[in-house]
Amino acid sequence: MLVSMLGCGVVGLGVYNIIKESEDFKIANVLVRPVEKDVVPETVFNIDDIVSDNSEVVLECMGGVDFAYMCAEKCIGAGKSFITSNKALVAAKGLELSRLAEEKGVSFLFSAACGGAIPVLHNISVARETDRILNCGGILNGTTNFILSSLREGKFVSYKEALDEAKKLGYAEADPTADVSGMDTMRKVILLSAVAFGKLPVDGYSVEGIENIDLCPYKYKRDEYTVKLIGRAKHNEDGSVTAYVEPAIFKTNSTFGSVNSNFNMAFYTGENSGRISIFGQGAGRVPTASAMMRDLTEILRTVKGSRSVMISESCEGVSVMNEAEKHNYILAFKGEKPEFTEPVSVAFMHSRVKKERESGRECFFAAFYENAEV
Repeated sequence: MLVSMLGCGVVGLGVYNIIKESEDFKIANVLVRPVEKDVVPETVFNIDDIVSDNSEVVLECMGGVDFAYMCAEKCIGAGKSFITSNKALVAAKGLELSRLAEEKGVSFLFSAACGGAIPVLHNISVARETDRILNCGGILNGTTNFILSSLREGKFVSYKEALDEAKKLGYAEADPTADVSGMDTMRKVILLSAVAFGKLPVDGYSVEGIENIDLCPYKYKRDEYTVKLIGRAKHNEDGSVTAYVEPAIFKTNSTFGSVNSNFNMAFYTGENSGRISIFGQGAGRVPTASAMMRDLTEILRTVKGSRSVMISESCEGVSVMNEAEKHNYILAFKGEKPEFTEPVSVAFMHSRVKKERESGRECFFAAFYENAEV
């Protein structure tokens, strides 16, 4: 099968190297910026060179939304299947691209956009055909999990020190805002919801990251508890969707409490299957490249004329309803004794903290799971 690529950076070069060793695939062209002309011999500099070539599948590894969307739209419009690891693109334009792929009879796959090598999106897209998915989520960002694990293990005394180390090791980008703010995880939750429930959250979701972890009384090594950043989506009985990202405190011997370093753990719950958890490397060149190759192999297996689209034709954009989802929380203000709340809604807690910060108060909060998992 002849394939082309968009981008040849960290992930792209990983994909390129795997394809070059494969007997099933051959590279036609690789779109790069002119300054990267010597990165691989198949380089081109105009998307139209990809659109007009003989490749059947295009793999996008560039990142960003606007240019990536223009490229995706052109390639799918030309009848090429499209694979991406770009969570921002799918979260923003996934519905449009899925519908275009349906119209053109080609595939649109993005299992590498959530969980790296972990096949959670792939598994959910298969499971939903015979089961009703009730909820999904997990520890979905390796950068934040590395930072939180390092603090708990006493390797660093502050969030900034742990973040700087994550950058040195390549776990964090030069600009880590999307990771530490929780938005990277939220985009993955959006994709999980779209694939699992056929409902893509467009607004109303709640996002809290780990930037204020230095105020948390549980950030250092303790015998019982540990902090994790959790993303979750839930399909409610009334048809509404809950979707949020926030720190959460677990017992260290719990399932999530035992996930350390830059590893991820994703889960989904089926009405028939029950809870399914998947653990593994969530980021990096080779794990993410392996997920893109999994999608490419899926396309190779499809019967000619059929297509594989992860977002169903009936998927719709929805506003999130976080009022019914309730937890106990710990709330810590700078210089004050931590407060433990009664069960309050996700929407209420996120709104309260926003108002406190607007008034000038520094604070950290986390859902507190004394005897339960997410």
